Amino acid sequence: MRALAIAFFFAIGTAIGGVAAPWLFGALIGSGSRHEPLYGYLAGAGLMNGSGRHGSLFGVKAERQSLENLAAPFHAEESDGSQLRSPA
Repeated sequence: MRALAIAFFFAIGTAIGGVAAPWLFGALIGSGSRHEPLYGYLAGAGLMNGSGRHGSLFGVKAERQSLENLAAPFHAEESDGSQLRSPA
């Protein structure tokens, strides 16, 4: 279930980016202005900078850990039979 959700959102994001990016840069280059592609590259750099800052502020230290150590599986139960909650 988890792998299916990850694959679904990855596919949607890739499809949107795969359609929008060539169209956007084609429109910027097709404008004939040297400044339009520059603004596109600056906007892309700003988005990448912002996502890096977001990751450093809100990211989880997950290197060399399995996913089960970071969040409990959906079907996990406590030993008393109650549902196990994932750490927030």
